[in-house]
Amino acid sequence: MKNDNSKSKKVILTGMRPTGMLHIGHYFGVIPEILQMQKIADNLMVMIADLHALTTLEDSKNIKEDSLALAITYLASGIDPEKSIIFVQSHVSEHAELANILGMVSPVPMLELCPVYKEKKEEHPKNNNLGLLAYPVLQAADILIYKATDVPIGKDQSPHIEIAREIARKFNLRFGQIFPEPKTVLQKESKILSLQNPNKKMSKSHEEKSRIGLLDSSETIREKIKSAVTDSGSEIKYDWENKPAVSNLLLIYSLFSGKKISDLEKKYEGKNYSVFKHDLAETIIGSLSPIQKKYKELSANSDYVKKVLRQGAEKAKAIASQTMAEVRSKIGFLEL
Repeated sequence: MKNDNSKSKKVILTGMRPTGMLHIGHYFGVIPEILQMQKIADNLMVMIADLHALTTLEDSKNIKEDSLALAITYLASGIDPEKSIIFVQSHVSEHAELANILGMVSPVPMLELCPVYKEKKEEHPKNNNLGLLAYPVLQAADILIYKATDVPIGKDQSPHIEIAREIARKFNLRFGQIFPEPKTVLQKESKILSLQNPNKKMSKSHEEKSRIGLLDSSETIREKIKSAVTDSGSEIKYDWENKPAVSNLLLIYSLFSGKKISDLEKKYEGKNYSVFKHDLAETIIGSLSPIQKKYKELSANSDYVKKVLRQGAEKAKAIASQTMAEVRSKIGFLEL
């Protein structure tokens, strides 16, 4: 986190819901970009979005443990609390307060038309609650409470940022200028797919052997890669149309090794799948080992992790409370 007194500060907000241990699809979709953001942001807010986890109740059963585990994963992956503000969303009550106020300028039809809401409503028909409908309003509050200028997000979530921009405009027009309109920064798609079905994204909702968790043991990783589906023919070639399963494995190999896919194709030209899979598994094991070692160390020192979260919440709250003071003043609430 830079100390920059210039007017045009780059304030970045990013975060994840604490819904269980991350797999490698999560990791490459989020963590490398956060590590790069640490170098360029004046304020980098790294949020553990526990309030958002409540929108799908099955994901909140172990919310306390999952929140701590996500914090440990952030730290073990190299996110530096000296350069970033790592905090738990519910520890900064201003998020909920601002969300309630922003709800007053958020038309229900706009929220109902959000494609993400429609998708989630179909996926969870028994869980069509107000929190799910108002998810973009809380997300807008998350962004606007810190006056974030940049919000890295997956393509499927981009409608939420457009809603946040619209809410900011409506509030500013009605009460007076406070909030900058955040800019969407589309995250690079990791495109890591299921090890068992290359037509589906890697997901924790699918069978266990379809994904590789960050904390999977060496033997588990070897077994999962060994059992990963391949395509007809023995050629190890990067061709998503004709060889999606092998292309997925080549992508994973490239991400973990840092080698170009074309170089990997040359390396394994004329070799069989078993040799390729053996080397891939060992590469993954070697790459995850430092993260797993650090995770184990931090898990044994939860007091330190909680200290980081307390300090992060204090820093976040200092910014959020200042924004809320401006909001209350603009609205004209009675002050005593």
